[in-house]
Amino acid sequence: MSDAKFNVGYRIIKYYFWQRYLFNKQVEKEKKNPSYQKLSTMLKEFEEEKPLLQRQQLENCTFTIFDLETTGFFPEIGDEIVSIGAVKMQGDKILKHMTYYEVINPLQTVSAETKKFTGLKRADFLKGKTLPVGLKEFLDFCKGTILVAHPASFDINFLQKRIGKWGLPSFDPEFIDSYTLAKELLNEQDCYLDDLVHRFEIMKRSRHHALNDAIMTAEIFQELLKVCKEREVETIKDLHEVNGIVI
Repeated sequence: MSDAKFNVGYRIIKYYFWQRYLFNKQVEKEKKNPSYQKLSTMLKEFEEEKPLLQRQQLENCTFTIFDLETTGFFPEIGDEIVSIGAVKMQGDKILKHMTYYEVINPLQTVSAETKKFTGLKRADFLKGKTLPVGLKEFLDFCKGTILVAHPASFDINFLQKRIGKWGLPSFDPEFIDSYTLAKELLNEQDCYLDDLVHRFEIMKRSRHHALNDAIMTAEIFQELLKVCKEREVETIKDLHEVNGIVI
């Protein structure tokens, strides 16, 4: 068995025989806080906004481009969010003064590998917010906008899975996967963040910092919207159709 498979297997056993019980006890305590109840109410509002957002012209849309940093790739077995970064766009204009960044203090100990990968230190986590508080602030920031992530298949899924673990209502926002969009518009397979930063000659910022990655994603999305305009992709519905999504 490879080291990677052994590590995942060990983490699954550790989670189901120990960590999930501790996590559930901690969640029960958090449920008594007002921030948890406010977040629960807010999550329900995002699904209600979708029909209106889907009819908008791209040039009139407000987007929230965001990125998560996490302790790993498997929210189902205990990986958590450690930071959220976001920047807004109005049409194809990046609103650099409208940003959100917060460190999230996870319920479990952060590994040395995650600290090294993200550049976050113990002191950062001690000053960070709990997920219900940080997530409520993030949703306040992006309410009424269309979420964009690169790839959204990871970030949106991770949010949904962790929200479920907290016993909160489901999260079903209107969103765009800029990774999938880039593959369809550019007809290329190598459309990861670093690939497109190089392709579009975007200034490379320090990676795996949630706000830095969100800003670079916004600059990539800005270039993709230019391609959309050239191809007369004018509405959110049109853009979804490019991505192979029928709404």
